[in-house]
This record gives sequence, C-alpha cells and structure tokens, in this order.
Amino acid sequence: MNDKTYVNYIPDLDSNCNAAKEFIEYYNTLRTTLEKPDCTLEEGRRLFEKWGDLAAEPREVDYIEFDADGILCMWVLPKKRTDDRVLMCCHGGGYTYGSIYSHRKAYAHMAKQIGCRGLLINYRNTPENKWPAPLDDVVKVYEWLLKNGYKPKHIAITGDSCGGALSVSTALTILEKKLPMLAAVMPICPWFDLMGTTPKYETNDKDALNPKKSIQAYGNVLKNAGTDIKDPHLAPMYLKSMAGFPPIYIQVGGDENMEDEAIIFADTAYKTGANIRVDVVGHMQHGFHQLAGNCKDADEAILRFANWVKPLLGL
Repeated sequence: MNDKTYVNYIPDLDSNCNAAKEFIEYYNTLRTTLEKPDCTLEEGRRLFEKWGDLAAEPREVDYIEFDADGILCMWVLPKKRTDDRVLMCCHGGGYTYGSIYSHRKAYAHMAKQIGCRGLLINYRNTPENKWPAPLDDVVKVYEWLLKNGYKPKHIAITGDSCGGALSVSTALTILEKKLPMLAAVMPICPWFDLMGTTPKYETNDKDALNPKKSIQAYGNVLKNAGTDIKDPHLAPMYLKSMAGFPPIYIQVGGDENMEDEAIIFADTAYKTGANIRVDVVGHMQHGFHQLAGNCKDADEAILRFANWVKPLLGL
C-alpha cells in the first residue's frame, strides 16, 4: 500500500509496443558497446546520438540554433505557442554523452504539448570539462534569458537522467545566487545517485541500460576527476532541504533502477515543505519519453507534464 500521497503508481498502457521493444534492443546494444574495453569515447558518442531515433518527428515545429553567451543552444518553436513562455531542456547522457540533437524530438513534443518555446542547452560534457561545467552552462543560459527580458515566472526547466539532476541543481544554484526563481522543475528519470547505492540496483534485473556496473562507470568518470560524488548539486539525493524550491514534478519508469533515488529525493522535498509529485510509470524503461509519438506511455506522460505545468506558467 502506498502511504505517500505525493507518489503515484501509474499502470503502463502499452509497454510491449514495438517502439518499447526496439528501445530495449537499442539499450542492450548501447550498454554492451560502452562496456567493451576498446570502445572509444567517439564511438560511444556516435551510438548515443541514436537515442532519439525512436521518437516520431513532431509536426509544425521549427528549430533555430543560436549562441547564448557562448553556449550553443537550440530554440524549439511550435507553430502554436505563447512566445514568452520557455521550457529549458537539459539532455541526458551521464554528463559524457548526448546533445541537443539526440534529444531534439522528445523535447519538441513536450514544448508543443505545453504550447511554449523549448530551449535545448548544449552544455559542456565530461571528461573534457570538469564538473561543474555542465551546471555553470545551464545557469548561464538562465541568466541569459533574464537579461533578454524573459520573466522567471514564465520559465520552467526539465531534463532527463543527468539532465534531470541538472534541472534540480539549477534551481538550487538560483537559490544560492539569490536570482529570481523560475516557475517549475520537471526531472525525467533523474540520476540523483551517482554510484547506484539504493536497494533497487541490487534487486532489479529489468533495467536494460543502467545496471549498477554501468551507473558506477558513469559515476567514476566524475569521481576519478576529483569530483565529490555526494555533492548535492551533482547528486540531489543528498540534498537536506528543498525549502524555497518551486513546484517539482518527477516522472520515472517502473522498470528502471533510478526509481528509488527519485523517491528518496521526493521524501526530503515533502518533509521540507516543497510542492512535490512523483509518477512511477508501469513497466517503462529509463528515458522512455524518448519514444514520444510512437508510444502511448511516453505521450501520456508528456501530456501529464503539460497539464501540470501550464497553470504554473500562466497558460
């Protein structure tokens, strides 16, 4: 029995659809390739860019690449949008892989459903750049938005996997820098525990991408560079309080290992007075929103996000 009113367990609609099966096949290929001793960084990155291939191309959306104070970004522009509302989007990839291109389609579906601009941020990846370079870049883009006249109450932030952690740490940094707070935070399948210390990593054999060994490999890239892997800016599971945060809505797949860390984070958020909601979706895998347009569960999850955030953005 679930006694946590802020956690919702949502049955999946079609976890056996063709797109979901192809997603697992892709994950198996990606994971086994990255585990090979002779896999180069470039090879891993090329394969990772295919992550978004299973999303359908959203119609009536335009894209413009631009420079925001030295950071490559991409506007996602649905034809039907309120032009001064912005969804900041932080791609996943363990801080080492992924880009605005690997995640373009999924976040375009999200911006289109909300009816706002999407802003994809090509933050600096590791290991070429040490932490907190990714966080510095996302915060810098937020400051760029403010300088260019966008109101904080009209800006929300989302991100998947490590990008989900970035969405939280951006809000934390906004608090610390005493900047005007944005309207909402929407982490997708967030990576809040860099070394896979929660129980589900020991008991769950359904996660096709992130068994404990794989998660620790990602975490070790940062750890070996001298990064404190329990720094709550990097691993928000270790945050002690979310007082002062805007409303937070997390979605996570029921078959992925990152469920536990999302719940631990949500428990702290609830206990410290934050407006928190978590959806655990059926038998879905990590990052299942990348199936947008080809999977009912991805589309319904994005619709729930949109319906939740629209009032917070004044839409």
